[in-house]
Amino acid sequence: MFPRLLLTIILLLLSGQAFGVSYAIGVLAYNGKQQALERWKPTADYLSSEINGAEFHIVPLTLDEFLHAINKDELDFVLTNPGHYVRLEVQFGVTRIVTFLSRHQDRVLKHFSSVIFTHKDSGIVSLHGLKGRTLAAVSEDAFGGFQLARLEFENSAVDVLRDMKLLWLGFPHADIVNAVNEGRADAGTVRAGILERMAAEQLIDLDDFRVLGARQDEGFPYLHSSGLFPEWPFAKLPRTDTALSKKVAVTLLEMQADSPAALQAGGAGWTIPLNYAPVHDVLRRLQAEPYPATRITASQFVETYRGWIGLVAGMFFALLLILLRLLGANRELTETRNALQDHRLKLEDTVQERTDDLLQTNAALQIEIASHIEAEKIMDAGCRALQSLHDIFVRDDLDRQQKLNSVVDSVRTYLGTEFALLSSFKGETFEICSVSPLNASSGAPLVLSLARQAIEERQIISRENLPEWRRYIASPVFIRGHLCCVFEFASSLQYQEEEGSDSPRINSELCTRILNLISQWVGNETTLLAEERMHQDMHKRFEHLSRRETEVLELLMQGDSTKIMARKLGLSTKTIEMHRASLLRKTAAKSSTELVQLAVNANIFQGIQ
Repeated sequence: MFPRLLLTIILLLLSGQAFGVSYAIGVLAYNGKQQALERWKPTADYLSSEINGAEFHIVPLTLDEFLHAINKDELDFVLTNPGHYVRLEVQFGVTRIVTFLSRHQDRVLKHFSSVIFTHKDSGIVSLHGLKGRTLAAVSEDAFGGFQLARLEFENSAVDVLRDMKLLWLGFPHADIVNAVNEGRADAGTVRAGILERMAAEQLIDLDDFRVLGARQDEGFPYLHSSGLFPEWPFAKLPRTDTALSKKVAVTLLEMQADSPAALQAGGAGWTIPLNYAPVHDVLRRLQAEPYPATRITASQFVETYRGWIGLVAGMFFALLLILLRLLGANRELTETRNALQDHRLKLEDTVQERTDDLLQTNAALQIEIASHIEAEKIMDAGCRALQSLHDIFVRDDLDRQQKLNSVVDSVRTYLGTEFALLSSFKGETFEICSVSPLNASSGAPLVLSLARQAIEERQIISRENLPEWRRYIASPVFIRGHLCCVFEFASSLQYQEEEGSDSPRINSELCTRILNLISQWVGNETTLLAEERMHQDMHKRFEHLSRRETEVLELLMQGDSTKIMARKLGLSTKTIEMHRASLLRKTAAKSSTELVQLAVNANIFQGIQ
C-alpha cells in the first residue's frame, strides 16, 4: 500500500501539481519596467491568491527581450498591446484567453483608438494638409502610437513615410503632446484618451488643439481619428498547460471591476477574448511585421525595368549562340564525364548518409540509456527520502521539536550536504529553529546575501564553489503568502562526500519538488511549534496564582467592578485592589484589559479547573 502512495506522490510532483509552482507573465514595458511592475504586480498576486498551488510573477520586457524570453521558454503567459500580440500569434502561436477592460470615469471600455492632432494656430485642418510637415509619434512599430495613424493617412492618399518628416519621441505619449504644444512638431499622434487625461491633470488646455479626421463612435468617449480596436489581450504560450490556462481565464473573468488589482491596472477587470482579426488586417495593409511586403507583380516589374530587360535579353541571346556552338563540340564528352561523376557522387552520398544515420541512432540510444539510468537513480533516492520522512511522521514517541529535528537531518542526508539549518525570519533577524547535525554550531543564516536573495525571488537558490562553502542551497518557505522560515544546506570546502554517493543534485526536477513539498510541511510545523511555545509561555504566567487571586481573576473576566467583587467574595475593596495589583505583577500585564486577554488566550480557567 505504501509504495503505491509514494508512487502517487512522485507522479503528482512530476506532473507539476506540487505546491509553489511558479509561472511567468511577460508584460510589455512600454513605459519602463518599474511602471509595468507597479501596474500589473497586483494582478499576479490576485492570480496567486485565487489559484491554489500556483505562484505568478510579472516579468517586464522590451520588444527584443520578449523574443529572447519566448525562445528560451521562460514565459508561460504574455500581456501586451494588440499589434505586438498579433506578431507573437503568427510567429509563436500564442493564444489569447481574455481581453483587458479599460476605464473612463464610470464607463468600461473594451476598445481603444488613436488620435491625430495639431495646434489650433497651425492652420492645418485636414490630414492631406500635413504633407511636407513634421509628425511626432512613438515609433514605427507602435500600434496605437503610429500604425493606426499611418493607416488613416494612407486612406487620405498620404504616404506618411515618404511625404512627411517623422519625429520619433518614444514613450511617454505626453512628450508628443508637449512637442506639438511647444511648436517642435506640426502634428502628433497618440493613443486616444491621452489628451483628455492631460487636460484633467491641468497639464494642457484641450481647446488649444484640433483633432484631424475626427470620428464619432457610439459608446466611445475619447477624441479619436481611427477606428476602434480591441484592448490588450492576456495570452498563453503553446506549451502552457491548458487546464491552468482555463483556471487563469476564469479567475480573471471573475475579477471585480472595483478590486485593487483592477484599479491598479487602470482598468475595470477582464472580458472574454475579443476578435483581433481587424488588427491583422491593419498590419497586412501596412505590410508591417509579421506580414512582409507584397512581392512585385510581373507586369509591374516589366513596366519599371523595360529598358534594362531589352538590353539584357539582347546580350543573353548573343551569348546563347556562342554557348550553343561550344556545347555542340563537347556535348558527348561532357555527358559521359558527368554521368561517371554523378554515379560516384551518388555512391559516396549513399554511404555517408547510412553512416551518419547509424552514428545518430547510436548517439541517441546512448543519451536515452543515460537519461533512463539517471532518472532511475533520482527516483530511487526520492523514494528512499520519502520513506524516511514517512517513518518520522508516524512515530508517536517524538514531540513536535524532535520530529522537526529528525526531518531536517533526513533532508540533509538526502541532499548529501554537511550542514542543514532551519531558521525563522522575524522582522529583520533570523532565529535558529533546528540544525543538523545537532552538535553543529553556526549563526543564522549561513549566507545572508543568498538567503535574502532566495526570499526576494521566492525560489530555491543553489550555488557551488563559494568562498566559504563548496556547495550551498537556500529554500525559502512561504505560508499563505508570508515568509515563515528559510531552509539552508551547505558543505564546507573540506567536506568530502562518501565515495559513490548517489545523492541527487538540487537542479533535478524531482529533488526540487520534494524539497518544496518538505519545506511546506516544515513551515507549518515551525508555525505550530511557535504557537505552542507562545501558549505555554502565556500559561506559565498564571501558574502561581493563589486561590483568592484566581477568584478575583474569574470575576474580573466576567466584567465585575471592584465593589461587586468585594461584595461577592466578602472582602474589602482595598483587599480586592491588592489582589488585582498582585495579578498584574505576576502575569506582567500592563492593564486589567491585557490581563483578561491573556487569560482568555491561555484558557486559564479551563486549565485551573
